[in-house]
Amino acid sequence: MKAHRIKALFLRHLYPLRRDFDLLSDMLYWPLVDTLLWGITSQWLAETSGQASVALAILMALLMWNIIWRAQSEVSRNLIDEIWNNNLVNLFSTPLMVREWLVSVMLLSFIKMGFTLVVITTVVVGMWQADILFFGWWLIPFIAAMITTGWWIGLISAGIILRYGPKMQTVVWTLPGALLPFSAVFFPLERFPQALQAISRVVPTTYIFETMRAVAAGGVIDWYSLTTSFAFNFLYLALAIWYFTRSMRHSVKLGLGRFN
Repeated sequence: MKAHRIKALFLRHLYPLRRDFDLLSDMLYWPLVDTLLWGITSQWLAETSGQASVALAILMALLMWNIIWRAQSEVSRNLIDEIWNNNLVNLFSTPLMVREWLVSVMLLSFIKMGFTLVVITTVVVGMWQADILFFGWWLIPFIAAMITTGWWIGLISAGIILRYGPKMQTVVWTLPGALLPFSAVFFPLERFPQALQAISRVVPTTYIFETMRAVAAGGVIDWYSLTTSFAFNFLYLALAIWYFTRSMRHSVKLGLGRFN
């Protein structure tokens, strides 16, 4: 891999932020709307139930889900942007390698995700005095798990688009949403019907959100849940990379010009 090609592609997607309202709204507008909505809701639920931990758990879940969305978006959305701009064939007719493209968009996801989190955290702490640092150093593995989840979702979405064409671009927005109800983001897993719990138990984010709620309520870290989450994440990431590279080879054989 060559650093100058990774840097060039990184800048290619960073520069449009200065003038593209769609990208800015994705980074700021919708996260802020969600923060205001769920922040007020969490405070009301905490006052109704008499448990302050409810508000902290909901606000932390909101932060973590935004990490997933940002991480997956930088992989799948950047690919679809190249297709919309009729630039995919131009991009990969250069010496650029697929793994260089992946490294570039993953680095970009860190930058954009960090910017979004700073804004959301400022609002959460400023308006509702949420003690984000209550989780201490455990925030690092929580965030790492969410980033990994976002990456494999994004790679699967991008692989589907490469294999079946732009007609399947809706997976960029629908695939993350499909995991949302099965991740036990805002409510305990036990609230699910028994049949749906089986699906939730193979979704890695379920274990993180369950652990966060337990810690917010005064419990301790469940090492089994944390380990299980990372095991599923690494398995799905490996499968997603395999699927994406297979889809890319398949698309190259058919001709990337078909996306123009």
